[in-house]
Amino acid sequence: MFPRMPLVAALSLLVLGACHQEFENVPLAQQKIYFSDKFFDVKAIGPDHAVIVGYGGKILETSDGGVTFERRESGTDLALYKVAAVGQDLWVSGQEGTILHSGDGGKTWQKQQAGTNVYLFSIFFVDQSRGFAVGDKSAFLQTSDGGKTWQAAKIAPTFDNNADPDLALAMQDPVLYDVHFLDAQNGWVVGEFGRIYKTEDGGQSWKETQNSLMSAETGIVDPMDIPTFFGIDVVSPQEAVVTGLEGRIARTTDAGATWRFDAMELQYPIVDPLYESWVGPDGTSWAVGAAGEIVSRVSGATSWKRADLGMPIYTWIRSIDFSDPQNGWLVGGYGTVLHTADGGKSWKLCLG
Repeated sequence: MFPRMPLVAALSLLVLGACHQEFENVPLAQQKIYFSDKFFDVKAIGPDHAVIVGYGGKILETSDGGVTFERRESGTDLALYKVAAVGQDLWVSGQEGTILHSGDGGKTWQKQQAGTNVYLFSIFFVDQSRGFAVGDKSAFLQTSDGGKTWQAAKIAPTFDNNADPDLALAMQDPVLYDVHFLDAQNGWVVGEFGRIYKTEDGGQSWKETQNSLMSAETGIVDPMDIPTFFGIDVVSPQEAVVTGLEGRIARTTDAGATWRFDAMELQYPIVDPLYESWVGPDGTSWAVGAAGEIVSRVSGATSWKRADLGMPIYTWIRSIDFSDPQNGWLVGGYGTVLHTADGGKSWKLCLG
């Protein structure tokens, strides 16, 4: 799924210093970010404060806008996929049911007992007590005590009584890739085979809402053709945006009653997955994905365009997050970390 970077291009990136556009050498002993790193998520906690997680249990923290990074001990060498934050409380989910908690803004971490060994691809907290996680085999976990204890369940897909039994078998236990709650009761989950679920009772029951994507307008007539969705950003009780395979971005503006694919204004189409989006208070939006695909939609626009970061991106970008409309981060493969302090007008590459 992840493309390889040409060696010459990869080596050229290694001479760039910590969040600077000018060239400088960083002594190896001082480096915290390496070409071999794979970063899966970034959480922008404040204008200068961010936490990054990735392959091999790696956790990095910066409190000066990426000028310097500190590696924080995670206590695991398993991949870490997602960060959730409420104030100075942070949680991370990862491989084999891994859930970590920090109560000091990401400086120290302790393992929590999830009660499962499935991969947990996403985690979300609405406050310091109530949290949710999703992952492989349709796993859905929730906690009401800040993660001290977790209750594991499944979100079971529903099928029409006339559904092809072979199809139903193939689509059972889809992987769930992302979860986002507005409050303790109202939340969304997305995943494999185009699954988009909504709950209004804190996860006690779920309703599928993606059926409107199967229409003559979208050209989709088979459930197996609905693209897998990797990320969801819930803007309001009425509006949510999902990102997925084949560069698809779908949106609802009526609380999930209907979904439509967003328009793309591109010189050539996106054929690779888009993994995650971020939508700002004024509607300005970003989405990132494989093959270095980064698209944006300015406030008031109706279509997405490829973003110009001022530098070539030769690897997959897995996550984007802003602490406010000006200060944001991108992370991905080959140790890629980029930071903006002007709303995405310019980006700086960080090596730490």
